[in-house]
Amino acid sequence: MRTRIRRGVAVALALSALTLTAACGGSSDKGGDGPAEDKGGDKPAASAPLTAAQMKAGVLAVADLPKGWTAGKNPADDSAYKADKPECQPIATLLQSKVAGATIGANEDFVGGNGANQLTHQIMTFPGTGAADFVSPIGPALEKCTGFKVTMEGVPAELKVEKLSAPKAGEESHGVRVSMDLGGAMEFALHVVVARQGTGVSRLVYLPGTPAAAKDLDDLAQRAGDKFVKAARG
Repeated sequence: MRTRIRRGVAVALALSALTLTAACGGSSDKGGDGPAEDKGGDKPAASAPLTAAQMKAGVLAVADLPKGWTAGKNPADDSAYKADKPECQPIATLLQSKVAGATIGANEDFVGGNGANQLTHQIMTFPGTGAADFVSPIGPALEKCTGFKVTMEGVPAELKVEKLSAPKAGEESHGVRVSMDLGGAMEFALHVVVARQGTGVSRLVYLPGTPAAAKDLDDLAQRAGDKFVKAARG
């Protein structure tokens, strides 16, 4: 039983590795497609990527968070996930650490709830319409995808997908809950909120230690979205 629990936690940490390999900042990563609200119109016109200063200004710091949160360091993971259902691939890609065409400008990790809760906030930017290309597929995917299977560290895993009603931010945004049954009454659930403003993207990943802690997502997402949008517009 203990081995099973530890394996589930390891998978949860691997998924929360939206901390990305870019924790050292500013590098260009290659790797996936990704998420948010489908506006149903043409893609935005290409414009200049965010500057390093804008991305640094847009990421959360401990001072921006409620009492009890401290700086942390979550494990990174370079895995690429392929969903067994094509309609779910944008969500599987959302869980990947590497992002095709993105320049990662800021990545911060935090722990709260006496170490039980994990939070990662990341800002990235793209040339041209890359931000919209990364964000827009999540909308249609959330309408069709309720779950999918992937292989993680050589082990098959079945994930459940739910749409979250997280606070809106920027020009388009989405909330996604990805969970996995660990057996019995146990499960882990990642809460991901992605927002786009111009050529910039904010990706917030919250791994609550208890079901009760999940209620804090809205407040955390609001703080992250407001700071990101202000910096991106600046």
